[in-house]
Amino acid sequence: MLTKLALAGVKNRRRDYLVLLAGLTMSAAIFYMFANLATNQAFIKANAVIKSASVVFGFGAVLLALITIVYIMYANSFLLSMRQHDYGLFMMLGAKRRRVGQLVFLETLILGTIATVIGIVLGIVVSKFLVGFLLDQLGLHLSHLASFYLPAILFTAVLYIGLFILASLFNLTRLMRTTVQQLLHADQQANQPKSRPLRQFIGGLVGIGLLAVGYWAMAAIEHLQMTAIPLALVTITLGTYLLFHAAVLAVIRGLRHTKWAKKHLNGFLMGQLNFRVHDYTRMLTIVSLLFAMALGAITVGSGYHRQMPMTADSLGAYTVAVHDANAHQKHLINQLHVAHQATYTQKVQGKTTYYNAAELKTQPFQQIKSLQSSPNGKPQFYTESLAKFKKDGVTQLDFIMLNPNKLGDFAAPKIVSAAAFKQLKGTTYRVTTVRVKHMADDMAVLKQLDRSEQHRFPQASTQLTIGTYQSFEMMNGIFGGLEFIGYFLGIAFLAMLASCLMFKILSGAPGDLRRYTMLNKIGVRRGLMRASLAKEIGILFAIPGIMGVIDVLFGLQMFKPLMAKPMSPYLGIGTTFAIFIGLYVIYYVITLGLYLNLVMPREVVRD
Repeated sequence: MLTKLALAGVKNRRRDYLVLLAGLTMSAAIFYMFANLATNQAFIKANAVIKSASVVFGFGAVLLALITIVYIMYANSFLLSMRQHDYGLFMMLGAKRRRVGQLVFLETLILGTIATVIGIVLGIVVSKFLVGFLLDQLGLHLSHLASFYLPAILFTAVLYIGLFILASLFNLTRLMRTTVQQLLHADQQANQPKSRPLRQFIGGLVGIGLLAVGYWAMAAIEHLQMTAIPLALVTITLGTYLLFHAAVLAVIRGLRHTKWAKKHLNGFLMGQLNFRVHDYTRMLTIVSLLFAMALGAITVGSGYHRQMPMTADSLGAYTVAVHDANAHQKHLINQLHVAHQATYTQKVQGKTTYYNAAELKTQPFQQIKSLQSSPNGKPQFYTESLAKFKKDGVTQLDFIMLNPNKLGDFAAPKIVSAAAFKQLKGTTYRVTTVRVKHMADDMAVLKQLDRSEQHRFPQASTQLTIGTYQSFEMMNGIFGGLEFIGYFLGIAFLAMLASCLMFKILSGAPGDLRRYTMLNKIGVRRGLMRASLAKEIGILFAIPGIMGVIDVLFGLQMFKPLMAKPMSPYLGIGTTFAIFIGLYVIYYVITLGLYLNLVMPREVVRD
């Protein structure tokens, strides 16, 4: 009989259980995708940048595990809040508390196990496409990266099933300590918070002070070194908590005395937020910090992706150099947005490369100025007289590396007169140097051109770079993994933090159902109730979002010392913010739709 009642209850709430199962499945999938990277030692050892960032992976794994614990805690709260009335009803019908406790334990554990299994399978499938998509977009190739990795599967399964066992025990303990009357009327209990304006005002001032210290610590990381990170983390966390607790209540008190509060259901909205704010302060603090970390990770990854071509542009006088360009290479060169192009005749005798002085006089070889001498931090180019170039210019690496053989011990180039050049014996080449306006605009064509040149001249595979495009490729091999980590961490943190906030909000649905049913019975239009819910949930999403954006704007100061001009952590930040906030809004819309489905009365009562 008890089993039939339980199955009937699950059937009646199947849509709610599908929401819960979908959320837990997505959580397990996200954690598996990250665990796949964090536990794959072959992948970490095979990629230099990943190896150097193993500390980042370790920190990220711990942080994601903590987020997972919080997420499961709120999902568990949502599950218990849905069923506690049913459990109380079972006891009223004569079921023993011990049998109901077993039912609670098994329901939680079975649901968690199903979600974990489906989540791991989904994680394997999604990681194959998501990781591949990110690598393709970033132009990266990372070795030993596989979607199926057994240690990651075991790690995810043990962690999640272990957490669900703990959650089951927690539900069982909570049920044993709760009376039948409390279970039956849990959604009717009100919690009127006490108002202490003076204490909240002082707390708000202290919170602002702590935030100022945290923001200063991030900006002064060059002087504080590693001390800046824990100092900022502690002060910003405490400051955000105190500021949220004080500011939100103060705003609510102020708005309740305005004409706006008397319109429509705004007064009811203020009352709802007043009840929620005490319970939500810690959650909003956590979400705002995770929001800042997620947005910051994506912003930094995007910053490296945008700025590495700019940095590479400042490392040499030409982007690519092509020897004896064939028809295909000429066609590719014509597709480039060329800023400067020059062609020189070379004669190679042994280890020495000779140039025609007449050609260099007609079209002098351009050289790049140091960025320190550039007022705006952008690369600037210059030419000099042939006599001076013979003395100093021939020793420049850009000019030396035009040798097509790229020998490790080749001699410095020599410039001779036209007559002497004509008499020289040796292999003759026509080398064309091309500098594009913006490397990022011609990346695909440059890649084809460079591969074609290296295929024709395989001796060019040395540790020295030939042109700024190869410098970019080398930098991409060193720092590209950081881009990938930034994007991946950002997506994972966004999905987890938004899901945590979603389930925290959904866990309050049983209490709100009764309130909105009463509003429906007294004739309040459904449109007004929907608008009130949209505002309420929108405010709960907006508060951590706004604070997270502010944290990121100050937090990016930490990366300034790591980026030389013209690189800046704020370059392209608007586009990154817009995309990230767009994804955040999608989570808001999903949460609002789920909440409306849970609390809105099915029928409108008309007078």
